[in-house]
Amino acid sequence: MRSTILSIVSVVLASAWTLASGPELVRIRVLYTKQPVRLEGTGPYQFGLKQAGTTFTAYGPVRVRAMRKTMVFGHKGFKGEVLVMPVSSTDTLKINGRRYRGTLVFHPLGSGRYDVVETVDVDEYVYGVLPREVETSWPPAALKAQAVVSRSYAVANKSQDPTARFDLSDSVFDQVYGGMDVESPESNRAVDNTHGEVLVGPSGKPVVAYFHSSCGGRTELPQHVWKTAPPDDVYGNILDTYCQEDPHYLWKLELSYATIRQRLRRAGVRLHDLKKIAIVQKSLSGRAEIIGLQTSRGVLEISGNRFRLAMGADALRSTLFVNVKQTKKSVLFEGHGWGHGAGLCQWGAHGRAMAGQDYKSILKTYFPKAKLASVDTLSR
Repeated sequence: MRSTILSIVSVVLASAWTLASGPELVRIRVLYTKQPVRLEGTGPYQFGLKQAGTTFTAYGPVRVRAMRKTMVFGHKGFKGEVLVMPVSSTDTLKINGRRYRGTLVFHPLGSGRYDVVETVDVDEYVYGVLPREVETSWPPAALKAQAVVSRSYAVANKSQDPTARFDLSDSVFDQVYGGMDVESPESNRAVDNTHGEVLVGPSGKPVVAYFHSSCGGRTELPQHVWKTAPPDDVYGNILDTYCQEDPHYLWKLELSYATIRQRLRRAGVRLHDLKKIAIVQKSLSGRAEIIGLQTSRGVLEISGNRFRLAMGADALRSTLFVNVKQTKKSVLFEGHGWGHGAGLCQWGAHGRAMAGQDYKSILKTYFPKAKLASVDTLSR
């Protein structure tokens, strides 16, 4: 039986072992762990130090782990970042059985930790985003609108820091991404039919295109959700009656004061006690922008978005409260919508598509001062 790993004796020139770059490529952190993983491909694949040197070819699975600041592939150690790519462009790589279209870089981080970053074409990245962020059975116009928004978000978040390891994570902190295994023909078709299209602002730069499940009747401006968000006139603050088919359009959540204090503590907000909750300031959309926490020592004000995240974004579904009822022991929140409310309302896009609107009209509604451009024409 031949060895799983066959050494390539020749030293690979740096120019032949350099990661491709360009506006159409993004770097996604697909794993951050201390645990060993199983690396394999649908065909033979090569790996070696990212900075060039001797490379090795594997014809089967390889166990990968980190020891301090060394990546270990099988029995071979590499002090530094390790690049992995298929020998044939028609093959793909797998980590623990999950398939990825792009090339992979394993970054040792010390203390046995490492992360894995995939470099992939932005359209192929969006293939793996849409099925995780929207129902693939939705009308084509809604899927196309989501494809443009997800592609715009990815391109806009490409890091300008040459020392950064990745541009995006694969989680809800950016966009949920599942690699090839989650792809579907319907969502891939929406990506292909909007190939390379991104939203750009008046400056010509790609828009950090936010989206959410349901606005609950009115969208929000980003600066009223995140204080670090610069004012951006491409966004709309619109009344929206098209998202009412969202099954979670109306919701209720009751929490005891003890639970609220506990969840705030986990989020870094410590209170001696909690007597009452008040909405101190609302945004133009009607959302709770600032919330006052009444204690025996005074009132502590925090942003509505921080409060929502502390309570749990899947529990307190929005800050668009229609009623806040309080007793001596608990608070009952009643509200509309699900999400922060900025940018594309996904259920609104669904409703508009069902009403016959095309994806460009949908995008124009939620990003009224943005324009469509091709990603390969962007100067970054």
